Amino acid sequence: MKAINRQDWYGAMVAVLLLSLLLSIASPYFLTSGNLSNILVQASVIALLAGGQTFVILTGGVDLAVGALTALAGAVAGHLMIKLGVDVYLALTVALGIGAAVGLFNGYLVAFVGIPSFIVTLGGLTLWRGLAFEATGGFDNAGMPEPMPFIGYGDWLGVPMPIVITALYFAVMAFVLSSTKLGRYVYAMGSNEMGARQVGIPIKGYKLAVYVVSGLSCALGAIVLMARMDSSSGKMAQMFELDAIAAVILGGTSLFGGRGSIWGSLLGAILITMVRNGMNLMEISQFKQMMAIGAVVIVAVWIDVVRRQRLLRK
Repeated sequence: MKAINRQDWYGAMVAVLLLSLLLSIASPYFLTSGNLSNILVQASVIALLAGGQTFVILTGGVDLAVGALTALAGAVAGHLMIKLGVDVYLALTVALGIGAAVGLFNGYLVAFVGIPSFIVTLGGLTLWRGLAFEATGGFDNAGMPEPMPFIGYGDWLGVPMPIVITALYFAVMAFVLSSTKLGRYVYAMGSNEMGARQVGIPIKGYKLAVYVVSGLSCALGAIVLMARMDSSSGKMAQMFELDAIAAVILGGTSLFGGRGSIWGSLLGAILITMVRNGMNLMEISQFKQMMAIGAVVIVAVWIDVVRRQRLLRK
């Protein structure tokens, strides 16, 4: 069964280009190379979380705990490096292990126990963040050792490392979705899970794998975020789950599953960051920025619902 890829990211691309034009007119500082690079760097963590979220939403699920899991992986890794003197690379491996383990936990409850993903990850929203505070005593850990400063502020051939990491991540994830069995089955499960089961696709195993991908994406996001902040704590990545879901929706992936593109999620993350950046340049208050992002998400979901209804009528 082939993956369904209808290039739903075209709308997000048009939105990014149109918003770029409007913001360049509104502020002379928007189109500067420094500001554009800053937008991509700021979008990197949300994009990484949105990438993992895309896999989940394509199957018809949702992961509400990506921000909390990012905080858990980052807080524990930072605590190991700074407070306990554990080797940096071992601590980062632990962060990735935490992401994979929580992904396995979520996937098992969703795929094998049958608990809706909304309920499992809603519980994780407070469970994992609470565990992050408990594991670190609620303290911040600042002053990251090498190579964390390089990951956060270094560059490769003049390109900031967060952008390089994000680009490599999306290249790999795009390949997985377009050219591997996991990717084909993700689209199949989201389009018609019953039909996918009838043709012999092992739904439970592949759905479990989807949540592991999301967990690992959160751990990678935690590493980049720690490096950018030069610190870690249980307070990391607050409300990032909403930005990640918004990025996926704005990127054209359907909340009903089965349709969407990983590149659309990247564009959605850039779009959200551009909105905030442009409003900051125009000195618009943070409260109005929150209102604007919320309104954009509601409109995007509305468009998705209307589009699905039209497809069903055909």
